[in-house]
Amino acid sequence: MRASLASAIFVLALIPALARTTAQETPKAEPQGQFLVASRDLPDPLFRDSVVLMLPIREGTLLVGVIVNKPSKIKVRDVFPDSPTLKNSDAMAYFGGPVDFEVAARSAIFRSKNPPKKAIQVFGDVYVTFDAGEILALVEDSQQASNLRVFLGRSQWDPEQFEGEVARGSWHNLPATADPIFSKFPESLWRTLIDRADPRPVVQSFAPSILLGSTFASSAELTGL
Repeated sequence: MRASLASAIFVLALIPALARTTAQETPKAEPQGQFLVASRDLPDPLFRDSVVLMLPIREGTLLVGVIVNKPSKIKVRDVFPDSPTLKNSDAMAYFGGPVDFEVAARSAIFRSKNPPKKAIQVFGDVYVTFDAGEILALVEDSQQASNLRVFLGRSQWDPEQFEGEVARGSWHNLPATADPIFSKFPESLWRTLIDRADPRPVVQSFAPSILLGSTFASSAELTGL
């Protein structure tokens, strides 16, 4: 199971290249999104309680994603300080991961009915762009606000490292859908998804067996009324 998960994510990262090479032979496959959900006991403080959206791109041989449930303390207007449109915006950028966070590597996840230029389809109507001009246009569009997230930094693994983490039970995977990415309550997203990916047994409360055959006193008997 764990090995197949690693293989699935690896294939996911290859989808764009595979689609290009087979475009004339078969219809282009629709990308399928994947969430990585940190296990309950993941020790790494940078990824604890994280939900990572895996992206169908490659950085060399590396697998790439962004953490979608951790707003940073940096406002989007501070990422684009020259934009007068954003001067009164309180929207927060998200911590996408520890790689290149210091140099503010920017990306944006957004929804679009039509395939936009300078963006890559993640799945369905969800796209990612790393183009600074495209990101600025998106954040300045007030109609896009509820379907847009700006990320600083990213998460990435080499395949061997990732397979090792999966083998240790560090991650669970779930099919990605759009609504959790743009949730108004990102702080509750990990709890929601970990309960789905790794449900704990339901603890039922039973009366002690010694009481099961007993006759319980009425409230009148207990109060002496």
